Amino acid sequence: MPRRVNREKSEPTNHKIKKIFARSHLSHWLWGIGMVGGLSLVFLFPFLTCLIVKLGTVVLIILSVLIFLIYLFRFYPRFLTVNFLCLFLVLVLSMSLMGKIVLLLPQIPNYFVPIAFLSILISVFFNSTLAILATTFLSILFIVNAESLDILPVLFFGGVVGIYGSSFIHQRTDITRVGIWVGFTNLISILGMGLIAKSPFSQILIQGVWGLGNGIFSSILVTITLPYLETYFGITTDIKLLELTDLNHPLLKRLSIEAPGTYHHSIMVATLAISGAESIGANALLARVGAYYHDIGKVTRPHFFFENSGLEDVTNKSHQKVNPNLSSTIIISHVKDGIELAKIHRLPRVVIDIIAEHHGKGLIAYFYRKALQKKEDGEKVDETSFRYPGPKPQSKESAIVMLADSVEADSRFSPRVSRKDSSLTRHEISSQIEKVIENKLKDHQLDECNLTLRELTKIKEAFTRVLTGLAHTRGRYPEEMLK
Repeated sequence: MPRRVNREKSEPTNHKIKKIFARSHLSHWLWGIGMVGGLSLVFLFPFLTCLIVKLGTVVLIILSVLIFLIYLFRFYPRFLTVNFLCLFLVLVLSMSLMGKIVLLLPQIPNYFVPIAFLSILISVFFNSTLAILATTFLSILFIVNAESLDILPVLFFGGVVGIYGSSFIHQRTDITRVGIWVGFTNLISILGMGLIAKSPFSQILIQGVWGLGNGIFSSILVTITLPYLETYFGITTDIKLLELTDLNHPLLKRLSIEAPGTYHHSIMVATLAISGAESIGANALLARVGAYYHDIGKVTRPHFFFENSGLEDVTNKSHQKVNPNLSSTIIISHVKDGIELAKIHRLPRVVIDIIAEHHGKGLIAYFYRKALQKKEDGEKVDETSFRYPGPKPQSKESAIVMLADSVEADSRFSPRVSRKDSSLTRHEISSQIEKVIENKLKDHQLDECNLTLRELTKIKEAFTRVLTGLAHTRGRYPEEMLK
């Protein structure tokens, strides 16, 4: 579903309404005043109506904005940020302005108000509940301003179908299909209202064509504005993430050529991450994209990483020429290099966060042990110089990528897995995964994400299913066939 990607922790749902009058919410009330002022300027234009009508319109606008603010405070406090509020303000005012222009032009029927433009975008950037709320409020304001009850079914039903259709958008071209759905919904609504009003069939047909065009026009507006809104407001939708799953992305192509071992490792981590995220209801698409790009920094010095040269070659050549402290610094640097490459290629902030957090503040145990073995008498080995700088995972998706990364590496380099004459059983694989997760818990790497122990158990079971399938070995052909 093309929803904006949220990295917030658990959302409180017990806000008391009286708290919205606290001084700390002054900025939110200023936003509300700005929304009321903007909508009043749009819907009161051309300022020729009588004072009583103007006052009634302002009262409805204030009531709509107030109810919406209370709804945000009570159920969706995570949207009470400058970024989201500004985006919502832009969407509502631009939609209101376009609708008002349609109402003022006598050549264009009122059925051409592109309410689905607002419905689809709010559903994409926020959620369907807020989209329905905003669509309802604006529909009421439009029918009051146009003094025409006939347009209510067209605005409301078209907007609701746009909200429903947005859940099926998996790439930008799907927006056009949603626009066609909205257009045909408008056509049927206009037909129904025309029959109720006993309008001539020719008039119903002309108005129906305008309603059909309304849906297509709304989808065109969404297609044009969505990339710019994503960029300027820094909000990542699932549509953007789906584009990043293309394995022909320049970063992934470079990874496959310069660090093929890391590329294969990333694909396997993504497979584990998807399974783990789906098992607990996390964003599997974000986990998949984060897994694809989590190790892109290794393209800078690929031969220093075990998966690209083999454990024996790396130990005897690249890392044998430097001391453990320098080896640790080189290994740690792949996180910083990955962040820089991600920024150069304009990857979303949520993906960059996973790159930065997928090792947390973990210890590079291999080189730390080598440093302890090589230290001279009286010499101290600073453990912090062998730890990643962090931060620790802040979201479920980031933590899942961390666990998938560690589990895949453990399964690849485990001595038991490397034996050619033996295959691990499901129980042995589950025990290995459980050990990896316990080590992360003991090292406090999962302290800052909101994964529960029950969810960790589900993730372990999901990883076990994937690795058990991968550990399956083909049976030997019968001797008769081999001969």
